[in-house]
Amino acid sequence: MTQLSLSQVSLHYGSDPGAPAVLQDISLTLRRGEFISVIGRSGSGKTSLLNLAAGFIAPSAGRVSMAGRPVSGPGPERAVVFQEDALLPWKSVLENVALPLKLAGMARAGRRDKALHWLAAVGLEDQGGKPVWQLSGGQRQRVGIARALAADPAFLLMDEPLGALDAMTRDQMHELLLRLWRASHAGALLITHSVEEALFLSTSVVVLAPGPGRITLTEPCSWGRRFLAGEDPRALKSEAGFILARERLLSAIREGRDDPRAVAA
Repeated sequence: MTQLSLSQVSLHYGSDPGAPAVLQDISLTLRRGEFISVIGRSGSGKTSLLNLAAGFIAPSAGRVSMAGRPVSGPGPERAVVFQEDALLPWKSVLENVALPLKLAGMARAGRRDKALHWLAAVGLEDQGGKPVWQLSGGQRQRVGIARALAADPAFLLMDEPLGALDAMTRDQMHELLLRLWRASHAGALLITHSVEEALFLSTSVVVLAPGPGRITLTEPCSWGRRFLAGEDPRALKSEAGFILARERLLSAIREGRDDPRAVAA
């Protein structure tokens, strides 16, 4: 099975060997069909971890690999969705979604059909001809996710893509993300500040503690898969197990020290 792995990874910014570590001894494995969320206090290295997985930066120590091969830079098998939608305002919605397919050399007809498929998947099949600046914030994030999935990546890496949305739109996006994750068969890695978001979406949640960033707790989850199986999301979030898991994660974030149940995913 294809997997994206960080093995005993540490990260220092700058060339000074005495510079403090941003991340220290991180081991994390993401497989296709898994959904891992990373939470933690500001300064714990969450975005740096995603940048390592994406190949935007190289580790100071340890190894980042995909399917057993070292990751040496960005690649189409690892699609990234940023907090800012990063769409091209001079192109239409359809052209934005089709862009990675154009860069990959796909013929015009094929990339149009595929872009339309993913626009329909995110509920924007009637918006393809519009310029992106005419869309709401939630719609623009849907376009960004459709563009990321259009290239059939093995892994979808997301850096707080829903952070700027209102609560109702965010809840709708949670359900959409789960359906897209199931349809794409991709492995998903989400950076978020929302504990409830992490619990509802994920197959496991990882807590990073700062100074330097390190894994202190990994919490297995099943609520997202249960939602996909037909259970009511409000009922799931009201369960005692969900509430207890939320409290464990909040305690781990507040305390910022190793939990005896911590495991390397």
